[in-house]
Formats: sequence, C-alpha cells, structure tokens
Amino acid sequence: MHLKAKDLALISVFSAVCFVAGYGRGLALSSLPGVFEFMTVLIFVSGLMFGRVIGALNGAITLFIYMLVPYPFAHPAAFLFTISPVLLIVMVLLGAVYGIVGGFLGKRHNPMKINARFAAEMAFWGFVLTFIYDVLGSVGFYLAYPIFYASVWEAIYLTFIPLYMPYPPIIHTFTNTLIFAILVPPLAKAISNFPGIKTSKS
Repeated sequence: MHLKAKDLALISVFSAVCFVAGYGRGLALSSLPGVFEFMTVLIFVSGLMFGRVIGALNGAITLFIYMLVPYPFAHPAAFLFTISPVLLIVMVLLGAVYGIVGGFLGKRHNPMKINARFAAEMAFWGFVLTFIYDVLGSVGFYLAYPIFYASVWEAIYLTFIPLYMPYPPIIHTFTNTLIFAILVPPLAKAISNFPGIKTSKS
C-alpha cells in the first residue's frame, strides 16, 4: 500500500470533518443521543469516492479519536470518562468497515448518474452497515465492560429495547438508513463536480 501526499491530505481532511460531525452532533442533539449522526455516512462517502484504502484509514482514525473524547454525549462509553482498549479496537474496526464497503461499491457506480435506484441501494447499505455497527458495538461494550451485563446475549438484547432512553439503541440503524439515502447521492455528486478533485472514478 503506497499513499501519496494527496491521499494523506484527503484522509486528514475527511477525518477532521467526520470527527467534527460526530462531536457536533453530540453537542447539538444532546437530548437525542444515538438517534442522528452524520459521521459514518461521511466515512462511507470517503470510501465510495476515493477508494477503500482512504475510506478504511479515514474510518479507523476518525473512530479512534472519537472514542477517546471524554464527552458525555459523544458515545455510550464516554460517561465512564475512560475507554477500554478492547472497545477502542472494536469501534476502530467498525469505522473502517464503512470506508471499505464504500470503496468496493464505488467501483460499481458513476456518481454523475445518480438516480432513485442508487439512493435505494445506499439506504440498503446504510441499514446493513449500521445494524452491524450497532450490534457488534454492543458486543464490544460487553467484551470491554462485562460487569454491566449477565452475558453477551443480554448486551445484544438491550440493543433492541428501550432501557435508559424512550427508544432502543437500534433506532440508530433506521435513522442512518434515511440519512444514507438522502445524503450519499448529493455528496457523491458534489465531490465529483469539485474542481481539482480526483476520485477513484477519475
């Protein structure tokens, strides 16, 4: 794997934008933690437009920094004001998956020919990826902090029921499905039209 200076710049810019989107969402929507977030869709788009290597590195770096932020609304583990290395690794890998899948899908699509079918496919992948993210994130939380659960199955079960909030954590999967359908098409097209930007399609 050989990264050029432009690739490193793209990763740095995307990681910064993704982190701000994730952290800003926590500040702006502190009353609705885990419902809406725009970090993962941006990671996905970075892979879709610039390839799986840039997408994966962007996702890994973004989640690594994001999980280290000790802010109560940033993510479920932040209230502990510490982070287990186990959970950190799990979340970094899950972040990278968004970029990798986006990279593979980017080879099949022309962002200048975006239509309703493309939006529907993005919604599908938003659902699949976020479902995996939410369930495996719960498993990661169990592996990192087993004292909070009777078993890994309880951790998974609690993903689907409202416990501390009036909605279950899995609501994130459904909101992300809509976010992917609405945001991926215009973001992909806007990046393609940006002067001087060379995407994986170029």
